[in-house]
Amino acid sequence: MKQVKLTIKLKFVNLNKVKAEMFAQMEKENTRLANELLSIPYMERRKLTTAKVNSILASALSNQTIRHTISASGRHSKHYTKLPIEINRQNWNLHKVGDTYSLSFPTIQGVKRVPVEIASQHWQSVLEKVLSNQCIKGSIKILCKRKVWYANMNVTLEVPEVQSQNKIGVDRGQNNLAVAASSKGFAIFFSGLCVKHRRKYYQKRRKSLLQAKKFRALKKQTKKEHRWLEAVTHTISRRIVRFVQFLDADVVLEDLEGCFKTTKLSPKTKTDVDETWNRNSFYSLEQKLIYKIEMVGRKVIKVPAAYTSKTCSTCGMLGERKKHDFHCTNGHYHNADHNAAVNLARWIGFTCDLNLKETLSAMESVDSGYAVLGTPQSKCTVSGTPTLRESEMSSGDLVNTYPARDVG
Repeated sequence: MKQVKLTIKLKFVNLNKVKAEMFAQMEKENTRLANELLSIPYMERRKLTTAKVNSILASALSNQTIRHTISASGRHSKHYTKLPIEINRQNWNLHKVGDTYSLSFPTIQGVKRVPVEIASQHWQSVLEKVLSNQCIKGSIKILCKRKVWYANMNVTLEVPEVQSQNKIGVDRGQNNLAVAASSKGFAIFFSGLCVKHRRKYYQKRRKSLLQAKKFRALKKQTKKEHRWLEAVTHTISRRIVRFVQFLDADVVLEDLEGCFKTTKLSPKTKTDVDETWNRNSFYSLEQKLIYKIEMVGRKVIKVPAAYTSKTCSTCGMLGERKKHDFHCTNGHYHNADHNAAVNLARWIGFTCDLNLKETLSAMESVDSGYAVLGTPQSKCTVSGTPTLRESEMSSGDLVNTYPARDVG
């Protein structure tokens, strides 16, 4: 069984003005208490208990605030503008009467029970597991967004692991947000043309709002763009998961950490990308894909990105990429993103010397010690394990391993 951590967003239903004001007062008091604790030296703060602090909050809430200020994140904080109320797992409960769910937790007016609703019926099964104690409860946070109060519930589910028979490579980019392909070439494409056009529109609008000094409208515009990007990445990740289940496969991703610093782009392109880089879908898609794949018991494997888009998926030779097209010296032509995705699906245990510049089979250099750590092809395996060249590549390339084919 594998443990998967989730955060479920619950909206308080029909919250009257009195309770909304009470939540706002609790948040204000919690922020004041946290800032007061930050003024105390750290070693003295560690010895504090709820009996030594003066607050109108319940002891369970005050104790959680103390724990937050001595945690790894709170230890280095200097001041809080707003700190949401956090309630540990021992002090809240979920109830269900008919079709209505409700949360009970301590407040400044005693324990209150407030009805909640979920944003999607997809999470109803998780709430049922919370009610039947089939999952591990975490803390909840009470916070306000756009004058609406929510409860963020943290839970940990135990998901049975599935032994997959295949691998699917997922290549991410600008022209195609994602291309998911199996080792045999069966693939789905997610075009990024509409996303690119809309991001450029948002970029121009942010620039004009900044020049006009309309900071409130700029903040609103940024949040709107963030919500739109979240919806796009949720949709793509959900469809990739369906594709994965259909082919009974695990997912292989490129490790793109720090890729922007090493990417060679023209000054104009780099400027355009740099302004929208923080809103890029790479990281957002990766995070959503990881937790959704884990929810169905599959695995996400990250491999080095070197030469995945420069190697021919048919013969393994280094080639040249021009925009959407890729061709190698043996005359094979592919869609560049599809070629990279197929390479990822076949790349488990394979990589090559980053100094490699010759036109040869990139995957052939695996026995030189550049295999992925922990794979059968790496030098860290049990002695006597045959290398790729010994077992599969005696002819010197991948033609004998994978049948030659042309993918347009």
